[in-house]
Amino acid sequence: MRSATSITLFCFCLLLATTGIWGQTDFGYLDESEEFFFVDWAAFREEAGEKFGVEIYYKIFTRALTFVKHTDQFRASYEIQVFLSNKINKQVTGTSMEEDYFVGSYRETQSPSDFLINKVPLSVYSGRYKLRVKLIDANSGSAFELEKDLRIPSRDQDRILFSDVQFIRHLADSTGESKFNRQGKLAIPSVSRSYGDFAPTLLFYYEIYGVPRESGRYVVTYQVDHLAQAFTHRETVDVTLKPGTFSAFDSVSLEGFPSGDYYLTIALVDQDQIKVKIERSFQIDWSLLNQLKNDYLKAVEQLRFVASSSEMKELKEAPEEERLERWLAFWKSRDDTPNTPENRKRDEYYRRLKYVNQNLSVRTREGWETDMGRVYMTYGHPDDVEKHPFDRDVRAFQRWHYYKESRIFLFIDRGDGEYELQPPYDGRTQFDRSRGY
Repeated sequence: MRSATSITLFCFCLLLATTGIWGQTDFGYLDESEEFFFVDWAAFREEAGEKFGVEIYYKIFTRALTFVKHTDQFRASYEIQVFLSNKINKQVTGTSMEEDYFVGSYRETQSPSDFLINKVPLSVYSGRYKLRVKLIDANSGSAFELEKDLRIPSRDQDRILFSDVQFIRHLADSTGESKFNRQGKLAIPSVSRSYGDFAPTLLFYYEIYGVPRESGRYVVTYQVDHLAQAFTHRETVDVTLKPGTFSAFDSVSLEGFPSGDYYLTIALVDQDQIKVKIERSFQIDWSLLNQLKNDYLKAVEQLRFVASSSEMKELKEAPEEERLERWLAFWKSRDDTPNTPENRKRDEYYRRLKYVNQNLSVRTREGWETDMGRVYMTYGHPDDVEKHPFDRDVRAFQRWHYYKESRIFLFIDRGDGEYELQPPYDGRTQFDRSRGY
């Protein structure tokens, strides 16, 4: 039996609890390389021995690879290197693999949406590890590296344990050999853990390792919590555990969920007491359809950096059945390449919106509503950034330089992690007003 509840609470307590998440204090975001390489992992107990099988998943957008003509196709060649180190930074295992990837046309080599997904298996004992995955483009020599922290739980034979959660983008019955086959299913991982219009259902796989003395009936709960909003969704499933491994594919519909960062918590409950649980993060990408369905007026407000007041008024007053049509017409009027499926101005605008919301949000406001967010939405990425987080006798401050526009913007920390824009607000005059604040 399965039951579900969704709760949206506008609770100030939760906002206070997320202060550490939303401070504008980690300015690594100003390294703005576009994401094209993703890595994820999941660990499952091996049937024999004391080890866990760690599955390393990687996803590469093909536009990041260099292709060369090969007979009537185009070929990209790359190498993946995997290193797993312990807490004293000593490598304990690793592997490498070389792969060729073929496409049929030059246009496919430049596609902004095509990608490949693959898996690298490792076998390790319980412990904490640092995972490094390096991508080397054999045709260009370029290299990219990502790091992840891994925690493999103790293989305790006397208590119930959870495996990791594998997030899935595509699930179907297995019809042939594949490295993504599992329990009679073809389970393609969601390496970026991103969901939305293209993937409106949260799909996942997990295992529970039972022990003889705790066999019996339990309840498994799936709880989904939004990190920035007081939005919670909860479902329950009845399960029967026996000695050995219990495995499950399951799903949660994301219909009506706002975009943003989430946690999925899977818990095993016995008589209202949680025996064991696991928590993993994922995200629902912003999308036009999601925003229009869930908060249309907010979506119109977010156009303030590009739309006139009369355009925003017209969009706000649009009947519900005409909202999408008018929205599309608004962006069509700004499309400088109307004969192509892309709309560069629209795509850049929403790239900026996603960026500021992910990196510049504060406790009570999203990134686009902050001073830093407003400047970024208007002018894009700074050409240069002066960061002064620890100067003596002054508050932390930053200067953003836009050389082509001849603008410099000064932001000073208010004392709560949010940076406030200082005059001149148009950034036209060079100045030094950092002292005395």
